[in-house]
Amino acid sequence: MTDMLSLSDICAGYGETVVLDGISLTLGDGDNLAVLGRNGVGKTTLLATVMGHTTLHAGSVVFAGRDIARSAIYKRALAGIGYVPQEREIFPSLSVEENLTVAAQRRPGRANAWTMARVFDLFPSLAARRRNMGNQLSGGEQQMLSIGRALMGNPSLLLLDEPLEGLAPVIIDALIAALHRLRQEDRLAIMLVEQHARLALEFAPRVLILDRGKAVWAGDSRALLDDPQKLAGLIGVAG
Repeated sequence: MTDMLSLSDICAGYGETVVLDGISLTLGDGDNLAVLGRNGVGKTTLLATVMGHTTLHAGSVVFAGRDIARSAIYKRALAGIGYVPQEREIFPSLSVEENLTVAAQRRPGRANAWTMARVFDLFPSLAARRRNMGNQLSGGEQQMLSIGRALMGNPSLLLLDEPLEGLAPVIIDALIAALHRLRQEDRLAIMLVEQHARLALEFAPRVLILDRGKAVWAGDSRALLDDPQKLAGLIGVAG
C-alpha cells in the first residue's frame, strides 16, 4: 500500500500556541484511520493541520509524494484533500444543488468521478431537497450536504471532523452506511475524528488516540474493541 499521507514530528497550533506536539502518522491509499481522544486534546487541530488551517512550527506534511507543509489551503484541496469541518459550513443562502455545484472539481483520469447524481445516489434525501436552501435543511441533511460538497471535489483523502455529532440515531446509521460505501466502492482514504468511539473503531481498521496534543496509542482498532476497559482508560468513555 502506497503512503498517501505522511506526517512526521508535527508541532502545530494557532499562532504561537502549540497544540500538537510530535505527531507522526501514515495513511495509505484507500486506508481508513479513526482519531479519538477526550475533548480539547488536538483532534480537530490535527485535521486542520493537514488542510493548512494552523500554524506549523515543526515537522513535515507529505501528500501524494509532495511536501505540502507550506502549500495554500486551496492548493491542498486541488491536490485531492477533502475537508468536512465540525461546523459543516455549508452556504446557507444557496440551494443544495448550488452548494454542490460550486465545489465541483474534475480530476483527469479519475474513474467513476463524483457528480451531483452520484451524491444524490449516496444521499437520496438530498435529491428530494435539491432546490431547498442550506438553511432550510435539518442538521442531518446539512451534514450530508457538507460531505457531498467535499466529494464533489473528487478527493483521494477525506477528512471528517465529528460528522455524527448531535444527530439522531437513524441519521447516524445512514451516514455510517454512506462511509462504508465510500470505503468499499471508491477506496477513499478517510481520517475520521469522532466522539462515538465504538462506531469509529468499527468503521476504521486503525486508530490513533491523542491526549494533550501527543499520540498516546496507535494500532489496530480491534484491540480496543476487544478491551473496553483499556479504551475507557485512554479516552474516558467506553462507547
